[in-house]
Amino acid sequence: MIYDDIRVLDRTVGLPGAYCAKLLTDLGADVVRVETSVEPSVEPSVDRSKMGDDPNGDPMRADDLNGLHDEYLRTSQRCIAHETAGAWEANAHIVLRNTPGPAKGLVNVTISEFGFGGPDDHLNAMNFGDGVLQARSGAAMGHGNMSDPPLIVNGNLGSYCAGVHAALGAVTALRRALRTGVREYLDVSQLESMQLTMLTTPTLFANFPGGAKQAFRFVMIPGNEPCGDGNYVGITTNTAAQWRALCVAMGRDDLLEDASLASMIGRFIKADVVNGAIREWTGRHTAAEIELQCEAARVPVAIVGNGKLLLDFAHLQDRGVWQLQPGHEVLRPRAPFRFGRVADRELTAAPGAPATDLAPWPELALRQAGGPTAGGSSAGGSSAGGSSAGWPQAGGSSAGGSSAGWPVGARPLEGVKVLDFTAFWAGPAAVSWLAAMGADVIKVEAIQRLDGMRMAGPVASDAGPIYELSPLYHASNLNKRAITLDLGTPEGVAIAKQLAERADIVCENFTPRVMEDFGLTYDDLRGDRDDLIMLRLPAFGLTGPWRDRPGFAQTMEQLTGMAWTTGYEGGPPIIAGGVVDPMVGAHAALAVVAALAHRDATGEGQLVEVPMVEVALATTADQIIRYQITGDIGDRRGAHGMFRCANPPEGYEGWIAIDSECDPMSTPQRESWCAQRTPSDAERELIELGIPALAAVPGYAALDDAQMVARRYFEPVTHRHVGEQQFPGWPIRFDQGPQPFWRAPAPCVGEHNREVLIRELGITETEFSELESRQIIGTEPVP
Repeated sequence: MIYDDIRVLDRTVGLPGAYCAKLLTDLGADVVRVETSVEPSVEPSVDRSKMGDDPNGDPMRADDLNGLHDEYLRTSQRCIAHETAGAWEANAHIVLRNTPGPAKGLVNVTISEFGFGGPDDHLNAMNFGDGVLQARSGAAMGHGNMSDPPLIVNGNLGSYCAGVHAALGAVTALRRALRTGVREYLDVSQLESMQLTMLTTPTLFANFPGGAKQAFRFVMIPGNEPCGDGNYVGITTNTAAQWRALCVAMGRDDLLEDASLASMIGRFIKADVVNGAIREWTGRHTAAEIELQCEAARVPVAIVGNGKLLLDFAHLQDRGVWQLQPGHEVLRPRAPFRFGRVADRELTAAPGAPATDLAPWPELALRQAGGPTAGGSSAGGSSAGGSSAGWPQAGGSSAGGSSAGWPVGARPLEGVKVLDFTAFWAGPAAVSWLAAMGADVIKVEAIQRLDGMRMAGPVASDAGPIYELSPLYHASNLNKRAITLDLGTPEGVAIAKQLAERADIVCENFTPRVMEDFGLTYDDLRGDRDDLIMLRLPAFGLTGPWRDRPGFAQTMEQLTGMAWTTGYEGGPPIIAGGVVDPMVGAHAALAVVAALAHRDATGEGQLVEVPMVEVALATTADQIIRYQITGDIGDRRGAHGMFRCANPPEGYEGWIAIDSECDPMSTPQRESWCAQRTPSDAERELIELGIPALAAVPGYAALDDAQMVARRYFEPVTHRHVGEQQFPGWPIRFDQGPQPFWRAPAPCVGEHNREVLIRELGITETEFSELESRQIIGTEPVP
């Protein structure tokens, strides 16, 4: 395994730390968990009050489910008693904690709900939980119907996101710390993680040209539609072309005549007409029939999954996704990433009682800055030597360096060169981490087909070209350079291969057939090299019956059970709202940093595959486990725990989220109580009583959140078309840097064509002009 010589001591309680530890375990680390007084360590995303009986009639206890979900997260780890932890901590590479403590490990990671360093540090002593935190992050106000209370997304997805961010920060810092011998301290905020992942940059959408500060929520149309067989089918039309294809599939040419329906807002305005047409069609067919018709039309589609349906999904079975949980006859999903040169970890049973016969790790030998490498650690030669100021010209290569030439700087990935073919959100989000950490990233688009995310956003016609004004495009592409290449031409492919020869990492997130048709697969690009890393981010993986199907975040949320548990009581499932994209991006970045560690130690590159569907499954495993134990597929949470208050601030609706399990009042009593108080007064009084509660704020208000401001979560960046904007950073503070994360704005179309192709690749002026005249490159889109 990649990190089989890395030692991790987990002193956390709660799901974010447990999921962080799981991912590090999946990557091979020796994870030792410190027993705590709170058992089990995580809470499954189920309503304990609705636990049923098992199929044999034996009553099932909620603790059985909770314990087995805990085992899923703690598989292949070890456990020690709290009293012995000190001897282990001093010799750990990574130490995970919930509160700041003495920095004894090489990399020390604190994972908390609010992060530390602001006026609300004291709130970390309370257990607010995922649902309540959604209110303060702004996520709750962005989900559900305007006519109903804000909707809490079920499934503890914010906790999982915080966990993967903690793991990503830990291994990235470790790469630098192993070379410098300097201890590092990381501070991870779950609130900031949720603000980054559970919303589509609401602060930017409010402040970009054409934006407005307003709270607006709606359920996507089409969405999760009821079918004639009692199942739901999730249909996604992110583009006008997909909407037109759906209309043709439905046989509703009349809807094509209304151009306004090609946009989500247009469909929302005419919701009664559109929903009626869609549901009349789906109601006449089974979910499987609708799925086939949408697939034929290349409209993203999935039967809305749950614990039962997922186990029967032929694509997942074909890919071998399900594994037996050691010690139980229960299936669980495998690790969410595949490495071409590293086998999956062989699973062993989760630990029970703390072991009393384990010898602590031997002393951790740390190198001195500039000195020899610590014995036995993965700090070998890196092929990431050289400067990030530019890529070598023809005849030079960044590959084949040594640890002596590895530049030690404030950014752990300085010198790494990345060729980025990704588009939309998940792929660019993964590469965004590499760019923030110092990698030199060249983004490749075509003027015939720009990154589709460029078209997502509010637009003011006089601010600049529409394709330069998307908030989400900007947020996902900071610190990158951009070129254009028509990969449908031999010349474009030849240039792409030349750039790949000089790259350390190549990233793409198309359906598998796209890069195969271009002749730009891993085998095509690596040639005689053995050190190239290629990240592929297909929706459904590189193999299996669904390999060539398109899939967006919404599709994954529908398919993997995220939507099944979210929605109003008695209503249809509702998607989580895009969280899968940044969640997948963080997992993919984690896998790439691990692949770099493998190359540092062995000189070997490899193909890294991170299917979106398998990342999502890793976070909904509790539904799979629940069904197998209880036969219950669960249901939806509704607006549970959300109450309206009086006299809210201007622009706010006045809702507050309360952890009802800690609330001594009944729902009617609490409704009356809240109706007599402002949101801020209700929040203050409840917290003083020890009841977790937070006022629900609109997403754009995060810019004014005192804790985030104190922690410098938002960072100013100026772009020539949108002016200075405050961009979300990462939910991690590094004591050794980088700070700030963002040094350069997102690039305009083809902004760096001349810089990259002429000055770095060696193309002549004549050749450059010829490429422009033939529209193989350019700086403006063509029809």
